[in-house]
Amino acid sequence: MSQDNIIGWTEWEEKYKPIPNPLCDGYNNNLWDCMFETDEAGISALKAMTQDNYYIWTMVDNNPNSVYLDVIPGFHLFNRMGYFITEKGWTDKYMVVSNDPSYQE
Repeated sequence: MSQDNIIGWTEWEEKYKPIPNPLCDGYNNNLWDCMFETDEAGISALKAMTQDNYYIWTMVDNNPNSVYLDVIPGFHLFNRMGYFITEKGWTDKYMVVSNDPSYQE
């Protein structure tokens, strides 16, 4: 994978605009209020809002020995921690959104 395919969370939030999860209470009003859980209620809410895979993203723990998490395009089951829906769809299936500080602006 090319370094060109990796962006930071801030850039991702600004460009793709995660949509708030209606099951969250909105108390924090941040990225975590946009994450859909991996349980039945979360998946049902996610699918009720969109079935277009190009607007769905999966937060994954790609390296259990690291403190960094990744968000990748599409609906995935492996190492999933949660899901997001964005206003703008993704176009690069190899893209990675990282919270590693070296990719932040």
